[in-house]
Amino acid sequence: MAGQIRKNWARAAMCAAALAAPLAVSGCASQAGSASGSTAGAQAGPSSSATTGTGGAPSSAATTTASASATATATATATASASSAPSSAAAPAALNATGGTGVVVADGSAKVLMNGKAVDFGTEVHDPAFSPDGKHVAFIDGGGNLVVANADGSGRTEVAKNPGGQRWSHPTWQATPADQYRPARDNLFFASTAGGTTLWQVVATAHDGKPQQLGLGSFSGEGENPPPMTGNQWPAGAGRFGAAVYEHDNGSSSDLFIRDDYLRQQGGLSIKDAAQPAYTLVGGSSSDDPKPEVVFVRTVRGHQHVFVSSLETATGGQASTPKDLTPNATADCTMPAVSADGKTVAYSTPAGVFTVSADGSGTAKQITNTPGFPAFRPAF
Repeated sequence: MAGQIRKNWARAAMCAAALAAPLAVSGCASQAGSASGSTAGAQAGPSSSATTGTGGAPSSAATTTASASATATATATATASASSAPSSAAAPAALNATGGTGVVVADGSAKVLMNGKAVDFGTEVHDPAFSPDGKHVAFIDGGGNLVVANADGSGRTEVAKNPGGQRWSHPTWQATPADQYRPARDNLFFASTAGGTTLWQVVATAHDGKPQQLGLGSFSGEGENPPPMTGNQWPAGAGRFGAAVYEHDNGSSSDLFIRDDYLRQQGGLSIKDAAQPAYTLVGGSSSDDPKPEVVFVRTVRGHQHVFVSSLETATGGQASTPKDLTPNATADCTMPAVSADGKTVAYSTPAGVFTVSADGSGTAKQITNTPGFPAFRPAF
């Protein structure tokens, strides 16, 4: 599928000049994608984390991104000189409208777009995730290792080294204060292709730490089955309770499960036919009853659309009817991210990264003309 998405992006890039409006990729629509989690994950494009083989050589997504970026620029004709020299073509600067939005975009290179600037991290950045205080960012580097750095790219620490032969992806934070039930926690969850695609955790402050497989609970009540331990990917955590959602690929489709340390059965099915989740608690620490909000991808009429749904309680429960935030999409909308306040959603398309209101109002706004993995940096 990775080869398929590269073909899809190349096809979209051939007529990028026709993108006069958000999501308007007429004639460049990508091929229909599967609704399964395996397809959605494979279509991560520039966010796909580096893969290390036995020799530890990374497989970077920067080449794909660079190709899409190069073809996404418009041609401008210069004024002919007095000597009647032929007109020349000049490419305008790449769009970087991240200033003041909190949106951060990583295209698989060392340059990360944030607050209107391109910040050099000194290494490839894949799948960035910011700490709840916005001061640190976790990501997968060019060697496939789990790294934490300051938000400006300085102070990089290798939290865990990839042993090779597996791909790590989508780190997310579990940072919670101490309470009467649990000590304070500062962990990172991430996905690995080891053992049939599994979830792992490591202390965020570790240096060359030893990740442990993330427990999902073995308890099952009457009529319940324990959550599957394999086929799990794309974890996304949020909130003071340390909960996270993740995608489970059962081979033919994908569903979203929620994991919560306060539940005896820590993983439970929340949303069916969904992939690539992002997660926040609306109300956060200021609310006694914060509502989990999940954004995700689902295939509609042959293209991946971005949806939003809220859960009944902070530990899961019944999900509300999903709302399609990209109903008119004519190309895949992937890798959604949601702001900490739950008001704004960012996502990537072959034409670049866009933002849209989480309540479905208004129109989408283009943030970059380069596809990439979007994330939100919380204010601090």
